[in-house]
Amino acid sequence: MSAAIADTMRSEWTKFRSIPSNLPILLATVTVMVGASALTTSRASENHQAVGAAFDPTYISMYGGFLFAQISVGALGVLVVTSEYATGMIRTSLTVVPRRGRLLAAKVWTFGLIALVTGEVAAFCSFLLGQIMIGAGGASPATLDQPGVLRAVVGMGLVWVLVGLIGVALGCLLRNTMAATTMVTAVNFIIPIIGPRLMPAAVGEWVTTYWPISAGLQVITTAHHPERLAPWTGFGLMTACTAALLMAAFAVFRLRDV
Repeated sequence: MSAAIADTMRSEWTKFRSIPSNLPILLATVTVMVGASALTTSRASENHQAVGAAFDPTYISMYGGFLFAQISVGALGVLVVTSEYATGMIRTSLTVVPRRGRLLAAKVWTFGLIALVTGEVAAFCSFLLGQIMIGAGGASPATLDQPGVLRAVVGMGLVWVLVGLIGVALGCLLRNTMAATTMVTAVNFIIPIIGPRLMPAAVGEWVTTYWPISAGLQVITTAHHPERLAPWTGFGLMTACTAALLMAAFAVFRLRDV
């Protein structure tokens, strides 16, 4: 990484932590994920016998909390870009860093690293507390040395990063906090979670299998569903879609006036 990019990233980190609400929101998001995961895990573990071999203690310990946390992570990614448009500071940033590609790259790298750290902390805390709840409910908890478990927990943090970067990309493309946050919520929550219940069966099944966030979350499973994508294949699909959004954001950011 060049010195120029590193300097710009330090500037972006300063901007991020200078907004008083950002760090508390990050802490609250981790807390919400861990707390909500513990609650949903406790309920799910009570019915583990009915589920049988499909019971996946690793997935259950993280998925419930992530449903809530992802909205906040995506919104923070949006604000990395749109907060500067709202205040007019984007003109100052472009004066200091006239190379637009470098400026947006610094935003992407900086928030990506922030999301990676917080995502992995949230994933491991949710997993560990969830296994305690599962054991208390009479089911067999998972351990990190079991096949696929460490991959699933680390993968949860990586999906957290991608959700945040989708927010950054949509914030750059739309330049409006409300519009971009609504789009992030629709893309990562409404369409994949609520959509299949309202769509024709074939369409709903396609969304459940191939929609980016649905595919990406296969990486946190250890009891693989034969009709779903393989864990890393699904994650690769989500990564490719996120990269496409980011490339579109870079292209638009370079071409328009501000």
